[in-house]
Amino acid sequence: MLDLMRKHAYSWLTRAVVIGLIAVFAFWGVGTGLFNRIKPVATVDGHQILTKDIDQQAQQLRRRLEQIYGPEAAAAMARFNVREQALEQLIDQQLVLDEANRLGLRISGAALKRMIESQSAFQVDGHFDVAIYRTALRGENMRPADFESDVRLDMLQQLMQRMVTETVEIGNAEARQTYDQLNLKLAMSYVEIPYKDFESAITATDKQIADFYQAHREQFREPERISFDFIRYDPDKLAAKVNPSDKEIQEYYNRYRDSGFTHPEQVRARHILIAVAADATPAQRAAAKAKADGLLKQIKAGADFAKLARQYSEDPGTKNNGGDLGYFSQGEMIKPFADAVFRMKAGEMTVVQTQYGYHVIKVEDHKLAHVETLQEARPQIIAALRHRAGAEQAHQEIDQDLAAALSGKNFRELADKRGLDLVKTPLLAVGERTPEITDPHVVQEAFKLNPNDVRVINGRDAQYMVHLVERKPSYLPKLAEIETKVRVALVRQMAEAKALEQATAFLKQAKDAAGFAAAAAAAKLAVHTTGEFSRADNSLPGIGKFHEAVQAASMLPKVPTLITRPLALDGNAYVFEVSSRTPPSDDQWKQAKDAFMGELLKQRQAQAWESFVQELRARAQISVHPELIGEQPSETPM
Repeated sequence: MLDLMRKHAYSWLTRAVVIGLIAVFAFWGVGTGLFNRIKPVATVDGHQILTKDIDQQAQQLRRRLEQIYGPEAAAAMARFNVREQALEQLIDQQLVLDEANRLGLRISGAALKRMIESQSAFQVDGHFDVAIYRTALRGENMRPADFESDVRLDMLQQLMQRMVTETVEIGNAEARQTYDQLNLKLAMSYVEIPYKDFESAITATDKQIADFYQAHREQFREPERISFDFIRYDPDKLAAKVNPSDKEIQEYYNRYRDSGFTHPEQVRARHILIAVAADATPAQRAAAKAKADGLLKQIKAGADFAKLARQYSEDPGTKNNGGDLGYFSQGEMIKPFADAVFRMKAGEMTVVQTQYGYHVIKVEDHKLAHVETLQEARPQIIAALRHRAGAEQAHQEIDQDLAAALSGKNFRELADKRGLDLVKTPLLAVGERTPEITDPHVVQEAFKLNPNDVRVINGRDAQYMVHLVERKPSYLPKLAEIETKVRVALVRQMAEAKALEQATAFLKQAKDAAGFAAAAAAAKLAVHTTGEFSRADNSLPGIGKFHEAVQAASMLPKVPTLITRPLALDGNAYVFEVSSRTPPSDDQWKQAKDAFMGELLKQRQAQAWESFVQELRARAQISVHPELIGEQPSETPM
């Protein structure tokens, strides 16, 4: 429901568009350099991708992320490895370029000229200005010929993408079926038989334990482990004493004033949705309105809004976090809802009717539209400039320290010299880490080393210089060493089997939906009810994510009825009665049809393009040397 209410929420599609924009804006040709004779990082059907290509691509990617996220760019970039992402983009771009050339596709000079002249950044009063054009390129350290080559390649990729995606079609019947599946409403009752109820009565013999160990030896295998020393070249720590000049701060503010420091009017609110079907009767609408008014009265009398939201709200996207919608601007919400909340002050409450039903609303904060002054933005700007300076310093210093370490210099001395910490890890398996390792990628890469190897690892948050100290192979411990662990596993398995056995017996006793409650009473089992919930998130109220149960309930030929087999989750056994199953009405489909079909088409087009690129990868000869991705200093953020 929240996703529907937010017209521009960050769904999978929005993320795909952002990623697509990055790829489009950063579409650079792969240079092979006639006189370059260094080892390529990757080859794609004979085309070389060199470190300098990754430097250039990563630099453009960082710039675009800074333009999109402004002062938040550092946090965004920390979530993924920019240089690895740059390499993946270069590989895909080369594959698409090769396929376009194979098909004989070309971008004419006239089309290129029209594209460049249409860019508002190069126009004055709606007309292309060559002086503005050249000045803008100089600001990005680019020559017109290079920029025009990049735009041509970008247009070629977009042409290829249109050729693939424009073949995708969505029929009305397929769209309606998908809509019905996603918006089906279910209501279920169930009994839960926990495996823990049986554990205390189970005594495993020595023979059973030994037999279980022999039959499940691999379950108790100790994984391969490594220990290593590392120095984390933290940009923020290295640049802690950097003091950007007033000129640098002013230039940064001027550049990101519109994208980073201009804020629209925003509200933070909570809501409780009392849903009303599109075809509801006047009596049903009146009952829903009365329920919403009653909840509002309770809240005004001092009841906990979040608690009531978790109990009564029919918006699955927000009920579990107390109805909290977070901050949103006016254009992100449907009109009746937005019109109401943007008239309200912090602390005010009301009931609003929308196409989804009645919303009990509480405004928690109301921020007016504003542009941060230079003085207000100054702390953020200083932090961003320090981080940038620290990243540059880290690249320089880690190269120097790597050469020193390979020559025998002690890690402790190198860490002390830089004012950084030397961390010595315990033995770690893949997937394990210590509190000092903020990026699991570091452990994965360290596993590729041999004892005494020293290497720089490009983490998602910083660079690490790593020395592998010890590698302990995987082994099977003797039973005597882990008898308690084996006993616990055996007892749990036996308890789970007994829980499933009792659930099977209960199902036979109940026979059908009519006998469900009586069978539960005879077995002294509590009957839990879910209330009506949406199939979309595969989650059962009171239990949590339970894909198998939701799928089974959705596929039954009729209701009310029992799911014909016990289901298990986390060792506990369940028997379900599906009491109701309500598809969306025709009116609901008519209201949602255009928007839903548009979103579904975009999803299928994105999937078609992804499949196309993956097919190109499958046919291509691609080799990558991951150890070279971060071999040379990374780009300098602009």
